[in-house]
Amino acid sequence: MPYPIRRNPDEWMELALECRKSGMSDKQWCSANDIKYYTFSSALKKLRRMNYEIPKAKDLDILDLTLPKQDVVKVDIVNDIQPPMEHIPEVAPHIDNSHMIEIKLGDVQISLCNGADPELVARTLSALRSFV
Repeated sequence: MPYPIRRNPDEWMELALECRKSGMSDKQWCSANDIKYYTFSSALKKLRRMNYEIPKAKDLDILDLTLPKQDVVKVDIVNDIQPPMEHIPEVAPHIDNSHMIEIKLGDVQISLCNGADPELVARTLSALRSFV
């Protein structure tokens, strides 16, 4: 049975920082690096008693791209696909398909359809003013 590797406090501190930067839990990191979790935990406790500042995992930027063990993932970049534009024929600016005008003057009722020519409507209204 091989003897455990003896490390000095600075070496344990380096390992602790490596562990924290990895983004893994202490157990996961120890397993991946062939270090017994109990040994690692004991070393961290001793370092704390010696006033070493051991950062918590969330204190380090685990998204730092300079860290080792970063996964590289191929990403396909696809141009945005624009949906085909519907061709809507240009409508005369005076046509408003949402309205129909009805004018009642006594016994006379005038209905103007949606496509009525604005100039014709203006002349008609002008002519009707003389009767009112």
